[in-house]
Amino acid sequence: MKTIIWDWNGTLLDDVQVSFDCLNEMLEKYHLPTVPSINTYRSVFGFPVRDYYARVGIKGALFDEVAPQWMAAYMRNEITCPLRKDAKEVLEAFRSAGFCQVILSASKRDNLLGQAARFDILHCFDTVLGLDHIYATSKEGIGREWMNTSGIIPDDCVMIGDTLHDADVARAMGCYCILVCGGHQLPETLKMAGVPVAETLRDAAKQIFEKWPE
Repeated sequence: MKTIIWDWNGTLLDDVQVSFDCLNEMLEKYHLPTVPSINTYRSVFGFPVRDYYARVGIKGALFDEVAPQWMAAYMRNEITCPLRKDAKEVLEAFRSAGFCQVILSASKRDNLLGQAARFDILHCFDTVLGLDHIYATSKEGIGREWMNTSGIIPDDCVMIGDTLHDADVARAMGCYCILVCGGHQLPETLKMAGVPVAETLRDAAKQIFEKWPE
C-alpha cells in the first residue's frame, strides 16, 4: 500500500513560534543569552535535541533539569499552535486517494494523539508512532521497528519532514523523502540532505501524486 510517513512538529503542526518562545523562556530563567530570531533558532536547531540545547548553552546535567521545564512550558502554550497551511486539505487528499498515513515523531505518543484529535485529523492516520519520554531522541528506532512489522514495503513509502533528521530516518528506513520549508530548519540546511525540498505541503503533495499517479 502506498504510504505517507509524516513528521509532526514543524511539518504538520506549526509550532516553531511556540518552540522558539519556550526556548528563550528557559534561557532567560538560567541567565543565558537568548536566541535573537526565529531564523537564528532554525539555524541552531537539530537532533539529537541534547546537542541542539548544548549549542545554545544548556549543557550536561543542566539539560536534564531544563528539558522537563521546556516541555511543561510547551504544553501550556501548544494550544495556540495551528496546523500548517493546507495540512488538512493535503491529509484528506491522500486519504481520499487511498494512501496509508502514519505519524512518526520524536514527541511523546500521548501528546501526538491529543494534538491530532484536537484538530479533528486523527481519522486520517492509520498509525501514530511516538516516543514514551520527553527527551526527543531519535525516532529512527521506532520507525525501523514499525517498518519491519507492518508489512509495508519501503519502496511504497514517502516520508515528509522538516529537518535533516527526517531525511536520515527515511534513509535508515529505506524510504523516499521530501523535506518541506517553513519548519524548524532553514531551507539552505534542508538542501544539504540531498533529497527533494518543497516550499509548501501542497507542493510536496503535488510531487507525490506525480510520483504515484492516482
